[in-house]
Amino acid sequence: MCSLIDSLSHSLSECYRDTSSRLRLWRRVCKHAFLVGTQSLKNENQIHLLEYLEDSNSLSKAVFRHSCGEVWDVSTHPKHSQLMTTCYSSQSQTFAGKVENHCSLWTLPIDMSKPLTDEDSTTSSVNSVLATDRSHKNVSTINADFNVTTKSSNRFNKITTFRWSPHSNCGLIGIANSNCIYAKDLRVKSTSNTNAWSIPNSHSQLVRDLDFNPNAQYYLSSCGDDCETRFWDVRNTTRPVLSLTNHSHWVWSVRYNLFHDQLVLTSSSDSRVVLIRAVSVASQPFGHLLEDEMADEDNGVTHNKSSSAIDGVIATYEEHEDSVYAVEWSVSDPWIFASLSYDGRLVINKVPKSEKFNILF
Repeated sequence: MCSLIDSLSHSLSECYRDTSSRLRLWRRVCKHAFLVGTQSLKNENQIHLLEYLEDSNSLSKAVFRHSCGEVWDVSTHPKHSQLMTTCYSSQSQTFAGKVENHCSLWTLPIDMSKPLTDEDSTTSSVNSVLATDRSHKNVSTINADFNVTTKSSNRFNKITTFRWSPHSNCGLIGIANSNCIYAKDLRVKSTSNTNAWSIPNSHSQLVRDLDFNPNAQYYLSSCGDDCETRFWDVRNTTRPVLSLTNHSHWVWSVRYNLFHDQLVLTSSSDSRVVLIRAVSVASQPFGHLLEDEMADEDNGVTHNKSSSAIDGVIATYEEHEDSVYAVEWSVSDPWIFASLSYDGRLVINKVPKSEKFNILF
């Protein structure tokens, strides 16, 4: 199992995301890119753009100044590769000693359609397009004309994390508040605090992260301080459809594979990354199974290709020495992923070949 480890200059936030647009542009040459934001009180914060070169098992890097504050989250536009948003905190200009939260839209000062060069490795600044204050009680959306729409709710005293659903034209957002998970339908023009669905007491302790199944609209996963990773069917939230305890401390991140949703990654402050096989709650294996059985019945033969596949741990990755705050899949290759720890260590890993061949063949 070959890993690539890179250490960045600052202690990093738990916020890096795949640069999806760029990866789509470079898919033919099998390149992968990730964005990383730093959190530093002493040094100027930065955004790192890291390009993974699979052929040479190496990384290229471009660094951008983010002088407005500590980066808590970063995301790219799915269609316009130059656009990037960051959520960050900074000292208040009005009230001394108060920390304020903000969200800004930026443009990257390099040509995203080309591979990184030595000139890109020099530090430059991102250019601000739009900035807005972010309250823990508000959800803000920005349309194509850069108009900001803000929805407020007194129900959410403090949002711990949220996640857009890729289904229903991205009109649904899942929100974690303490140990409960709610869904808001942003297409509904209503001033009431009604929810599309809710999972009260989804975990016994704080919910750290959640993710929607990209191929099955009613399923999502969540993780939290109870060391558990849980999978839910939002049509019946009385109990999780699957619950796994693969970590010995808080679970900070959970991510579905975009192509094969039976593959799920989790990361924890026990310094480990775990690759899970969750076939019982996945869409793809059962779809293949139905087609295979129908084809075999025509020949008078019935067998179960996925009978040997069971829920559980595929592999555990222990290259980190500190809390692993984030893990993300590559958008261009379903077998490559990256993880990020508090000490600034970024690790690129791959799904074991045996599991890859089991899925493909």
